[in-house]
Amino acid sequence: MFGLKYNDEIESIVCVAFCPEVPYTVRELDYMSRVKDGKIVIAYTVWSRKRGAGKEIINKLGEWVKDNKYERLITLSPLTTMATHFHIRNGAKQIGINEDTQNFEYKL
Repeated sequence: MFGLKYNDEIESIVCVAFCPEVPYTVRELDYMSRVKDGKIVIAYTVWSRKRGAGKEIINKLGEWVKDNKYERLITLSPLTTMATHFHIRNGAKQIGINEDTQNFEYKL
């Protein structure tokens, strides 16, 4: 979990898992994240209290992923218009639509 803090206030949080492959379900995310050498960072929850903070934390996470030599930054997102618009607006490419989820990839 990563947080964005300003003046002792949490502005946004992103939950992540480290997986060897791209998960397409929450069950796969749970199973795959138990592997110790996952090189793909999966963002599966983004929460923010301030406008623009969600975008900022995703951008900072992308920098961290690149700096720490992980291979990819992927999301496991719900099938909602809000999630789709958020990720597309912030530069991600949709790489999968699944039964209950969708995946986006951020360029590093």
